[in-house]
Amino acid sequence: FLVSLYQFMKDRQTPIERIPHLGFKQINLWKIYKAVEKLGAYELVTGRRLWKSVYDELGGSPGSTSAATCTRRHYE
Repeated sequence: FLVSLYQFMKDRQTPIERIPHLGFKQINLWKIYKAVEKLGAYELVTGRRLWKSVYDELGGSPGSTSAATCTRRHYE
């Protein structure tokens, strides 16, 4: 999965230079991908404003006010 993801991002000229963090925790890229897929993929998650649910599934801090926005940006 990670090899394919890194190649995909490199091919679209937005390489992953370091694994993103939410709060002080490194994001498990496979886990965020599967969480979004489980909720219906990017378009549905965005359209239904479910990014906070994705963040919660990743084990984020419940008090974060920018959780949804940060999660979406990291996924993108």
